[in-house]
Amino acid sequence: MGHGPGPHGRPWKIGFQRQAVSVYAETLPSAYLRGIADTSRRTALLMDGAEVEKSTGASWEIVTEFLRSTADALAENPQVAAVAPEAGRSDLASSATGLVRYEHFAQLLSEDGISRLQDAASTVAGYCQARIAVAPTAQELEWIISVAVNEPIEALAERNDLSPRGMYHRIEAMWKRLGVSTPVQGVALAVQNGWIAPPPYALRHPDGTGDTLE
Repeated sequence: MGHGPGPHGRPWKIGFQRQAVSVYAETLPSAYLRGIADTSRRTALLMDGAEVEKSTGASWEIVTEFLRSTADALAENPQVAAVAPEAGRSDLASSATGLVRYEHFAQLLSEDGISRLQDAASTVAGYCQARIAVAPTAQELEWIISVAVNEPIEALAERNDLSPRGMYHRIEAMWKRLGVSTPVQGVALAVQNGWIAPPPYALRHPDGTGDTLE
């Protein structure tokens, strides 16, 4: 179409993302880009350190780095950084956003780079689709919030009529069932899927509101 190809063969790297942000900012509102940055960082945090099959590992690393570098590059933009954290969530849900200039991206990306990133994303998507986590129960959601707000395990155990050791094993079993290996990943998963609200953490209601844990 008369544009490109560009020099970047690894578009998941921060060097590409820093140039790409200038293209995003041409047409996309700063609040929308803040939503992209926050969502990318949460997802990268969730993926970082996750145990995946060896055959998926390289693709997993590429997508994780893509998300992290996207968030980092956007955070360096003064207009995006000026938007309050989580303020872009509503903008992400809106369909009234600008269109990214294709010809400007074409000047940055090589065909090989696009192909490698697409293949990695497809591999990760297929892997996750085959291992979709079962949604937590209402009781487990309360446990997740307790972990998120750093409630002492002794207090949580007492409220659930369990010993601290028994409470610890229940929580570890919950993380395993949800497909995560650390509390940070578990809380990030709950926020990402809309099971609980972002900080201050709360249970989600059907209308989108929440009640913080007392």
